[in-house]
Amino acid sequence: MSIARTIGHMLGYDVFRHERQARIETHLAELFPRLGVNVVVDAGANAGQYGRLLRQNGYTGRIISYEPLESVFGQLETAARGDDAWTARRFALGSEKGSATIRMSPDTSWSSLRAFSDFGKRRFTEQDREAVEEQIEVVRLDADLPGLIADMDAPRIYLKMDTQGFDLEVFAGAERVLGSVAGLQSEVAFQQIYAGVPNYREALKTFEDAGFAVTGLFPVKRDRKSLRMIEMDCVMRRVDEA
Repeated sequence: MSIARTIGHMLGYDVFRHERQARIETHLAELFPRLGVNVVVDAGANAGQYGRLLRQNGYTGRIISYEPLESVFGQLETAARGDDAWTARRFALGSEKGSATIRMSPDTSWSSLRAFSDFGKRRFTEQDREAVEEQIEVVRLDADLPGLIADMDAPRIYLKMDTQGFDLEVFAGAERVLGSVAGLQSEVAFQQIYAGVPNYREALKTFEDAGFAVTGLFPVKRDRKSLRMIEMDCVMRRVDEA
């Protein structure tokens, strides 16, 4: 064992090599059993990439995926087909129930209920310029989820949010089920690609004030020239259960 790892263990910390630390799936494979996760809410599921990652990573519990875009929802349904523990819902999640206009980019993973910021327009010009609008339905998680897990005695929820600038709205709409949320994942912004998105400090404060603490940060987008971080996936767990 290296000196760094020895000292880390003495202080109650783990020290990892970079390649291990950088793999979010490795982190989740360790975190889920510790938290007893048996329901993953996949907000911003796109074509089901996250659900497939979880299955490939050995997770066998329930997955409830939310994706509002008509053009990719069929792909999500295909990904979930034949998996009785994976449910696909054609809604966006938010703080209020209703209709909304989403801007669908050529790469649908960039689609957002928010417009691109000036920074986003400069850096991702094609995704902004060629975006088209689509009307979608928005629901609150705490209104939709209870009926889907009513047969579970003790749901232990992991709330994964990847909604291109709308994560805090999703979180606000989960208020009445937060007591069952053991962990969460949010894409936090160090530089705002979308207008009106809270920066990572505001996002972390919101989650921390609700009783969650960071267990891992994983790079999503970085400026290759300056090496400045743009977005990271932030994984958190409940503090009162640590």
